[in-house]
Amino acid sequence: MNNSVIKIGKKTLLIESNAIKLLSKKLDKSFNDAVHLIFKNTGKLIVSGVGKSGIIAAKISASFTSTGKQSVFLNPVDASHGDLGIIARNDVLLILSNSGETQELTDLINFAKKNNNKIIAVTSNKYSLLAKSADIRLLLPAHKEADNLNIIPTTSTTLSLALGDALCCSVLNLNNFDKKAFRELHPGGKLGKKLKTLNEIMDLDIPKVGISDTILEAVLVMTEKKYGCAVVLDRKSNIKGIITDGDLRRSINHLDLKDNVQKIMQKKPILANKEMLISSSIALMNKNAITSLIIAKTKKAVGIVNLKKCLDNE
Repeated sequence: MNNSVIKIGKKTLLIESNAIKLLSKKLDKSFNDAVHLIFKNTGKLIVSGVGKSGIIAAKISASFTSTGKQSVFLNPVDASHGDLGIIARNDVLLILSNSGETQELTDLINFAKKNNNKIIAVTSNKYSLLAKSADIRLLLPAHKEADNLNIIPTTSTTLSLALGDALCCSVLNLNNFDKKAFRELHPGGKLGKKLKTLNEIMDLDIPKVGISDTILEAVLVMTEKKYGCAVVLDRKSNIKGIITDGDLRRSINHLDLKDNVQKIMQKKPILANKEMLISSSIALMNKNAITSLIIAKTKKAVGIVNLKKCLDNE
């Protein structure tokens, strides 16, 4: 192992992490104003930057889009050659430039000012063209790029990315964005699967018997429905207990099929809410050593799932 390589890696991470810590201490009213401008705005959030800043801008835009805020990345070079038409009058611009003097931004800034679009600037130079043209200035603290030559966009792009994440998370919080909303925007892929709920996979054909039924009647229902259990309900269809295959096996030596179900039923079955995440339901079943889970609402059974179906959909 080359210790000098490890040393450089640690130095790079420390330079960037210390810069982020300083940035967090510098957040002020301008950040608050930027968050509320984005939150209240009914148009798109146009995010722009050149070169490495453009890559960061595209990521920030994607983050906003994935959390329900309509956002578009606009390359300022393309903007100068026809793509300014993307910008509507009620859109807000978030423009990233460490120096604030990037020539390619000129046409974009001029168009926004002429069109009365609000501009949020992310820059290190408060005297720059970008900073002077912006309605809200988010100034990056004085910093050193992480490379030995202090020229490669490293710390500056990390700061812009972190600030973009801070803006996105703050707007998300104001929107009361929750897991359900995230799931609706991410129906596919691993993230979408992790946020699936029991409501999406539960079976509505519940194996159930009445409180006055016999054990034999419960066995017949369990055999037909193939969930290895039967929910016991009272005359008002409230859940009173559950009978499982395990209950039958444990009672086999003194079992009379003509007996009432109350003789062997469990009076406090494990219940779940239909909005429970599938991953959480798997953990619940494993913890309680059960293979089927009753979904209930105000003492009423509304569905059932088994462990296999949950695992298939996780």
